[in-house]
Amino acid sequence: MEQLNNARMCPHCSKLCCHECITKWITENRAQCPHCRNTLHTYALINCRWADEVTQQLDSLQTQHIFSDGNSTNARTHVCEAHNERLSVFCGTCDRAICHRCALFDGRHGQHSFRPLDEVYKEHVDRIKSELEKLKHRRREVHALIQDVERNISSVKQAKDERVREIRNAVELIVVRLESNLNGKLTTLTAQRNHLNQETELLDSLLQEVQTQLNSATAANIIFRYPALSAMFAEVHKTPMASFVSTPVPAEFQSEIVPPYDSSTFVIQNFSLLRQRVDPVYSPPLHVGGLSWRLKVYPDGNGVVRGHYLSVFLELSVGIMEPAKYEYRVELVHQGTPPDPTKNILREFASEFEVGECWGYNRFFRLDLLASEGYLSAVNDTLFLKFHVRAPTYYQKCRDQQWYISQLEAHEGHFLAQMADYKDRLNTEIIRPSATTTTNPSGERPGPDSSSDHKRCNCVGEGDCGECLRPPTSSERCPAPTPSTAAAAATAVTVGSFAVKQTRFFTSLLYPVILIFC
Repeated sequence: MEQLNNARMCPHCSKLCCHECITKWITENRAQCPHCRNTLHTYALINCRWADEVTQQLDSLQTQHIFSDGNSTNARTHVCEAHNERLSVFCGTCDRAICHRCALFDGRHGQHSFRPLDEVYKEHVDRIKSELEKLKHRRREVHALIQDVERNISSVKQAKDERVREIRNAVELIVVRLESNLNGKLTTLTAQRNHLNQETELLDSLLQEVQTQLNSATAANIIFRYPALSAMFAEVHKTPMASFVSTPVPAEFQSEIVPPYDSSTFVIQNFSLLRQRVDPVYSPPLHVGGLSWRLKVYPDGNGVVRGHYLSVFLELSVGIMEPAKYEYRVELVHQGTPPDPTKNILREFASEFEVGECWGYNRFFRLDLLASEGYLSAVNDTLFLKFHVRAPTYYQKCRDQQWYISQLEAHEGHFLAQMADYKDRLNTEIIRPSATTTTNPSGERPGPDSSSDHKRCNCVGEGDCGECLRPPTSSERCPAPTPSTAAAAATAVTVGSFAVKQTRFFTSLLYPVILIFC
């Protein structure tokens, strides 16, 4: 009997099965017994509480039988071939069982180590039993892991069913809101129609009455009733026709699952001239949530269709590195006289895009029919294309925007680090002149410092100005001031020079940042 776990019995044929196995069979295959093929459900299975105990007893008896058979067999058949004696000694050196005569008198085992065979046998049996227990424990652990995996499978399926239920409930609510929106639009349109119907009925009755009088009344009677008819006509015309013209109700319903298309246009100038070139032309980029799209157009066709068909492709130039599916439309606008939007050529599809990859139509439209059917403007030789693209769900659109936000945050962190570095450099440049300024205790007028690399500010008056970033090497262009004006002149020159240098320094530091942000 194989090992049974949580045994259950079929009520028809009394066959025993594991509860997990028979439940899996009934739920996943068919609701019948795998042995007798009778209809069987899980609630009809009979719980056999005694099966575990019987199984354990059988395992114990089987183990004892194996070892008892081994002992009897050893006793009957395992004898020494040389001396026909029972094997009773184990030679550790030769790693084999021998009889006592071999151990005592055979020169081949003279210096070998011996142990009683029963003792060695018992040790081996104990080791085997220990390994059997380990194997049983390992089997129980594996079985527990299998049950964990089964429970995990069940939880995954349950979670999927829960999501399906949530989606169905959400879709039902969306449909309810769409119906409510539709009812609102229809109510408005019905009111407009009823108002127009009332006016139509009034006009019909008036026309019928006037026509009847014209057909039946005499000339004198018509002349007599003309003022009344004129007043009635004037009363009708008091209501302007503008009051009957109502704003059309848009035939659009906002989807809560699928986002709307983002659109752009591409006007190809000098199309006939571009046909003479092999290279494609690109539209201005369409930026959608951090992704950048553009049309790639071959005016004279691409590859094997060159000279016969207009080839149009949509390219994802900037976006997430992993591939994703997007829906797109490419529309060739009719430019005839007059333009007819119903004749626009519209192609739409959904493809899986990677960055730098193009999807579209190699045979978008025949080149020889562009001008004759009004798609190529004969006045200014232009072709007008529209393209639309969107993510298939709001979830994917939010994922794209989250990627774009992370990119912006990374750039922001980089710019903040640059600004902090520029600020530190600015503080260093401001502090450096103060640290290098020295006092003049003797009161001597300082002369030009030929060893200094500061060359633009002319310091005049007593002592260093202490403000300028670049002290001059000479002051030849500065006339010697009188003592009374020396201090004022020094202060004015120093402050003005410092302001100019500080402005230039700030500009040199912030210019790269301005370029980056622009």
